[in-house]
Amino acid sequence: MTRHSSTAIGIIAAVVIIAVSSVWNDAPIVDEVPHIGAGYTYVKKGSLLFNPEHPPLPKDLAGLPLLTLDIDQTIYNRTYEGNWGSDVNGQWNFGRTLIFHSGVDATAMVHRAKLPMLFFFITSAWLVFHWARKRYSPSAGLLALFLFAFSPTVIAHSRLVTTDIPALWGVLVATYFFVRWLKDPGDGWRSRNFWLAALAFGFAQLAKFSLFLLWPYLLLVAVIWGFINGHVFKTAWRGLLTMIVGFIVVIGPVYQLHLINYEGFQQKSDAVIILKDSPYRQASDLVIWASDKPVLRPYAAYAMGLLMVFQRASGGNTTYFLGDVYTSADKLYFPIVYALKEPIPFLILLLLAIVAAFAHKNSKRNRLRGWLADHFDETVMLIWIALYWGTSITANLNIGVRHMLPVYGFTAILIAGQFDRIKTVFSATRHKFFVYRVSMIVLLGWLAIETLSIFPYYLTYFNQFALIRPSWTASQDGYVPGGHNYVVDSNLDWGQDLKRLADWAEKNNVQRINLDYFGWADQTYYLKDRFFWMTRGRYTTKEEFLID
Repeated sequence: MTRHSSTAIGIIAAVVIIAVSSVWNDAPIVDEVPHIGAGYTYVKKGSLLFNPEHPPLPKDLAGLPLLTLDIDQTIYNRTYEGNWGSDVNGQWNFGRTLIFHSGVDATAMVHRAKLPMLFFFITSAWLVFHWARKRYSPSAGLLALFLFAFSPTVIAHSRLVTTDIPALWGVLVATYFFVRWLKDPGDGWRSRNFWLAALAFGFAQLAKFSLFLLWPYLLLVAVIWGFINGHVFKTAWRGLLTMIVGFIVVIGPVYQLHLINYEGFQQKSDAVIILKDSPYRQASDLVIWASDKPVLRPYAAYAMGLLMVFQRASGGNTTYFLGDVYTSADKLYFPIVYALKEPIPFLILLLLAIVAAFAHKNSKRNRLRGWLADHFDETVMLIWIALYWGTSITANLNIGVRHMLPVYGFTAILIAGQFDRIKTVFSATRHKFFVYRVSMIVLLGWLAIETLSIFPYYLTYFNQFALIRPSWTASQDGYVPGGHNYVVDSNLDWGQDLKRLADWAEKNNVQRINLDYFGWADQTYYLKDRFFWMTRGRYTTKEEFLID
């Protein structure tokens, strides 16, 4: 093992320790409640009864460690309400019952469910290092890894039972093995690279439904490679065939395992209820028809989840942003939130990398085909970044900076690549190289200190730009600076601090808290009888609140 590989392993191990220790006193966040309940049901019962709007892979991994717990199985005999539409499943209430009322210590259960999620971070981090090292240099690999692993957003979501880091993982593995297959097709479908590319694509589709974008993206990548080698149609067909094979051989068998105890008539009945208001009527009717057909059922289950995501995205959600509450999306949301949630030294490095890329002149091969051949990996990554940013900005759903995680890996690699070239240029003179080294030490040291100093509150991180007082708070009494003035939701509070609130109340002997909680963790489990639930609309003025 090389020195650089050992250093990379050390960085990953250090961040894993930070991630685990920082989440140890968290309550389960909003999305973890149904995800843990669904994951346990998948692996214990072989039933896709809960949470079909997200693919099963992350939830399966979260559910596996729970199989060794002595969970009271009578929780499945109760009726749960509160899911989609008329709500045949009640995934939220079931998840809360499983975690807090199934005869098992809730904290231990949540810890077990969270730990497997680190698989997606560890493999993603290593692939970021490996790809940058292979494309540029070992030092570029370490820089890319450092930028990726020390992102507060990456750390925050690396240990949550959600689909955001798995989506990042899916983009990395699917693209890496697809590109490798294009460059070295070997003996066609018999080659190892073909099957690695196909399987990687299939499992990426099991990570998050937004990775449906990999279909047009990878097809375009294949077309570009075909343009480079002079065989556009042949290469595009090979690329499409790879994705089709991966989809068939992965989605079908994996989803079938989740239908063992989920009868066809039940699947069809649920599909009718869930898709009754879908704006995609023809596709929904086709999915409903296929839901009880033996061979087609697994693919119908996948397609139903995909349609649920399309339906939710078209409907939007309520968002606080820049002083206003929106029910539709704002095109400035993701750029501004990204600028507020990533550390300033990272943003400086990103800006410098962009400037360096535009300033660089390639005099050796200036024709398009030659340029693409020389910069194929960079082109592939830039296309994904542009595609994902573009679709996110134009979509009708603003759900937090976490939604942008699928671009984080490629962004880190591209920054490292530019600075690898900058280092080469500055190495020409001793003075310039000294300036380069000092600048990098300052920026990377700032990034490390910034990230370590906010332990363990990574989900709530905002950079110093968020301390600037916005104009819409000018008339506020008792103004408190911070990111909450700009945006909230999963950027700030996802229900993670309920356990800390309970610990604080006990330590300070607080007997009553008026609680308005954004989360699905059981308040009584943590606070006992120390809280009074504040329902929306209970107080119409601040005077009423103070009197009560």
